[in-house]
Amino acid sequence: MTLKEKAWIVLFVVALSLSAAARYWTTFPGDVALTRFVQFLTPTYTVWAEQLSATAKSPWNLVLLAVTIGVSWKVAGWRYALLALVSFSGMWVLGKWLGPVVARPRPSSGLVRVAEQLSGSSFPSVFALTYASTVGFLAVLLYVKASGTWRITAILVCCVLLLAGWAARLAMGAHWPSDVLLSYLIGFLWATLLLRLV
Repeated sequence: MTLKEKAWIVLFVVALSLSAAARYWTTFPGDVALTRFVQFLTPTYTVWAEQLSATAKSPWNLVLLAVTIGVSWKVAGWRYALLALVSFSGMWVLGKWLGPVVARPRPSSGLVRVAEQLSGSSFPSVFALTYASTVGFLAVLLYVKASGTWRITAILVCCVLLLAGWAARLAMGAHWPSDVLLSYLIGFLWATLLLRLV
């Protein structure tokens, strides 16, 4: 077993364990403090965060998926474009199934600033799963298949989008930091697994 395979297994166990723990702990250590810090750094006017968050909802998530499929096809061929579709579909199904199972409550307005009361559970973050299965998938694919300046630039753009999405969900008080980060981790593990199959 290679070092990469061992690392993947360790991360998978961590993701599984933390997902199970999220059912019983409404927050993880540091969630409240980090959310307050991000909210301190970002404007109280959260229209920017709401607009960015909307890109993970229908119909914009389909545009995001189409871009992911198109870039995947251009960079690596039709098989990887098909994997992009599988990546998105798998995380969409997981988000719909896992949310009611874990049923972690959304951030409380008594602890942090909450822009609007949202329904559903806090974990997993469907926004983060959508971004991880599209933007994150592209980052992993480009790391494996691209080279040169194009590779570095595209991966940096993907990382900036993922970081901005994380900040947006915290600025709105829609999720705890651990919700988004753990959802990103699950999406990245899924993308890595899919890419290893081809």
